Amino acid sequence: MAILMQIDLTGVDTEKYDKLSARVQSGEIPATGCLAHVAIATGDGVRVIDLWESQAAMEAFTARLMPVAEELGFPPSPTPPLINEVHGYWVPGT
Repeated sequence: MAILMQIDLTGVDTEKYDKLSARVQSGEIPATGCLAHVAIATGDGVRVIDLWESQAAMEAFTARLMPVAEELGFPPSPTPPLINEVHGYWVPGT
């Protein structure tokens, strides 16, 4: 079942986010199972919203991502991500 994940990365600026994002987009950190990704700059960090094909896919990605995020100096999130089961979704043009 697809899930929507949202997390606020407090204390992460867009420059730091962009460094991590580039490593994901290059394929160094495979985002297998990610159907969509959005990042929004907030007053105190970056909010990330992802659509995943399953919670297992998200958890596998997170396990690959976290060591690199820590290497880049990402602080631990003070709150866990908000995760919701998705009732339905569609992608224009597919």
